[in-house]
Amino acid sequence: MGTKDKIMEESLKLFLEKGFSDVSLSEIKQASNITTGGFYHYFHSKDDLLIAVIEKYLFNYFNFTVRKLRECRGTPQEKLRAIMLSIIGDAQLSDSVIIDYQTLHMLLMEGVKKFKPVRQQYSEFFHSLLNFITEIVEEGIAQGTIRNDIDPSELANAIETAMVGNVLMGIAMPEIPLKTRISLTSERIWEFISTDPG
Repeated sequence: MGTKDKIMEESLKLFLEKGFSDVSLSEIKQASNITTGGFYHYFHSKDDLLIAVIEKYLFNYFNFTVRKLRECRGTPQEKLRAIMLSIIGDAQLSDSVIIDYQTLHMLLMEGVKKFKPVRQQYSEFFHSLLNFITEIVEEGIAQGTIRNDIDPSELANAIETAMVGNVLMGIAMPEIPLKTRISLTSERIWEFISTDPG
């Protein structure tokens, strides 16, 4: 692993453990075993480092997940459930970094709040996911498994909102496992939209 990659990976571990704001440049240098000059050779600032870390690890993970979901075969119900369940469990961000989605989401929110490029990528990711969910809803309507009196875009927006809401509720109310929460939400949504909810 090259020096830049080592700095990014060690920083990611620290950011996940403590949050971006609570990690000092000294901690990053110590964990990466580099000097101040070594750090500034690769990054102009800690902010630049966070943006690079979010782009490399978080958005690459999200985009990989959407690509894998697009390859998913099955009924529209199975695809929608797979999308909703894709946000639970552990995310393998590198060979040595595995985290749960909620922790990943919390770090991402810190970046979204502070940096316009991160906010822009976050928006692009969710627009891409929204378009994909809309395609699945349209497929279900065409196959006759999803009611045709529901606007596909509005339904896709509600599904995506439910996904993000489940993550936030999982953070606020951890006593209900996220998988349970999302499974129930997925079932209730399908009962509402299905032409055959039985």
